[in-house]
Amino acid sequence: MEKNDEFKQGYYQNALTESFMTLDAEVKGEIYAKETGSTACVVLITPDKIICANAGDSRAVLFSNNKAIGLSEDHKPDNKEEKNRIEKSGHIVEDNRVDGNLALSRAFGDYQYKCQANLEPHQWAVTAKPDITVNTRTNKD
Repeated sequence: MEKNDEFKQGYYQNALTESFMTLDAEVKGEIYAKETGSTACVVLITPDKIICANAGDSRAVLFSNNKAIGLSEDHKPDNKEEKNRIEKSGHIVEDNRVDGNLALSRAFGDYQYKCQANLEPHQWAVTAKPDITVNTRTNKD
């Protein structure tokens, strides 16, 4: 990510999104990428921010002021936003799973749910595009 121009300029959210999408495109050519996948949850800590990028059902938690604060949320197919994207892509949500099989809606790989020619990668039934949260750092973190 350090080679990413967005990262160098301090546009960390853009850099994280670009990195996730680039990695997903790179694994497309791997034999395992059609029927398997992986989630990712990355936390970038700068001098003044805590930035979490999440794709899937991995989790990050910040301990601040003696409290646990969730930085990420699970991407499950039955979440309203996820379900809308899945159905718009021509797939279905059945038994809280993409096409009745996959129990999450964002991941690297899992290309049997991707590569719809008429859609951008962030519109696919399963996408690697992360949700990003940004928190200001404090001395209680």
